[in-house]
Amino acid sequence: MPSLEKQGEGKTYITLQYLSRLALWAYFRNIKIICRAPVPAEGPLLIAANHSNMVLDPIVLIATFPHSRPCHFWALARFFRIPLVGKILKAAGVLPVDTKTHSNAKLFEHTLLTLDRGAVVALFPEGTSYTAPNHLPFKDGISWASFEYLTQLAQREEGPKSVSIIPVGITYSTKNRWRSEMVVEYGDPIVQTVEDLEEFHQDPKRSVKNLTDRIAKGVERSTINSPDWDTSHAATEARSILFGDSRGVRLEEYVHVSQSFIGLFHPKNTDDKEALYYKERIELKERLLMFSKKLKSLRLNAGDISMYENQEITMTRATLRLISTWMGLVVQIPLFLPGIIINSPFYILGRLIDSYEPYTESVSQDKLIFSFFLAMPVYGTLIWLLWKLTGYGLISLLCVLMLLPLFAWYHMALIDKNYDMLKQVIASWRIFIAITTGTTGVDADWTHSREALEDCVRLRRWCRDQTRLLVFNLAKHGDPEAQYLVDYGKPLFASLMEESQEQQ
Repeated sequence: MPSLEKQGEGKTYITLQYLSRLALWAYFRNIKIICRAPVPAEGPLLIAANHSNMVLDPIVLIATFPHSRPCHFWALARFFRIPLVGKILKAAGVLPVDTKTHSNAKLFEHTLLTLDRGAVVALFPEGTSYTAPNHLPFKDGISWASFEYLTQLAQREEGPKSVSIIPVGITYSTKNRWRSEMVVEYGDPIVQTVEDLEEFHQDPKRSVKNLTDRIAKGVERSTINSPDWDTSHAATEARSILFGDSRGVRLEEYVHVSQSFIGLFHPKNTDDKEALYYKERIELKERLLMFSKKLKSLRLNAGDISMYENQEITMTRATLRLISTWMGLVVQIPLFLPGIIINSPFYILGRLIDSYEPYTESVSQDKLIFSFFLAMPVYGTLIWLLWKLTGYGLISLLCVLMLLPLFAWYHMALIDKNYDMLKQVIASWRIFIAITTGTTGVDADWTHSREALEDCVRLRRWCRDQTRLLVFNLAKHGDPEAQYLVDYGKPLFASLMEESQEQQ
């Protein structure tokens, strides 16, 4: 049995696991890990995951893979020729891939050796990270690697005769937003056996393409995919209006709920005049997109104005809301202030990255990497100051080092509640300014913000009622996506169900 160090699964990888888990704990508010089928605790595995968030995606797999099994990723062979970088990559178990070779045996040499040791090889078949409403086309590398490995297994009299490919979906509620939510779903394995080699030898390219399609569909089942941005935005607003933000939906159902709304507004249903409720879908989609655009102009979200759905927007209500949200935040500030002051460099850094990083898929990566290097001087200075205040003693240093993780935990325990309260204060202030002055004071082209605010409230109310009605009517006609949404949000459709029963 090869040593852990030889497999790149020793101290370096264990350190990476701890750092990855720490990064996810600090960055995300909630994480849900779903396994659709048991993931083997040993034996060779190929992993195919979507890749929408740069370095964060491999961090997610390192931190969440079942049984804490180490994952071996691919990297271009030329990186291994850089002295220090090469040593780090090897120690972390990263596998060199020489893309210039025309031999599959040479191309997948290290991959096949790793699988032979019963390890996990994790790949991102899209080949690059991206920001798009659906996943990129999958490349065939993982399929070729699986058939090359099966070919090796077939030549042996003993040993395993199959390899499993596990599709993994990584879904972020808002991938560039700090303290957002994430769902990681390990799907049903695709088992390839040596018997599949017969078809492969007859037509290698066709067999590889077929396997790649199966892998892509497996990842699709665990992720949110929309044909275009308009459909994605309309579905997001509909979900937000009915169920609230991402925290209003159980994370284990988040992908299914989101994909069901996308199905309602999919072009196949809005472009086909024979589709059920064709006109209603088009009108609702257009109004949802209009609603989204108006909210963006006002710098609000659907939840910020939800309280005004069933009541008039008045100066008194806006003032009371502003005062109550401010008071709630002020009460919490004394408990939270030390953490705000100490961690202010990280918050400033995050704002700068949001402003200057042009690629959405790189924002989270930048925040984590720069925060890691910033943490050294920030917390190093904090430790030194506390040690100085306690007299430079050995025991005091140990106490400071022990209290630091406790302080970090305390800060993170308070941050979500206070962050939400701060957002409520900001939203209340914008609504208050819109009502008192008639303008936002930000967008010079949007001069009638009170009118726009009232229009948004009316539009939200209309979209809410029409979304409920459309979903309910489609469910009555047997639409599976609509039926799922009705079953998931039964209380929201209770009045429509009662009316339907009375009519019968």
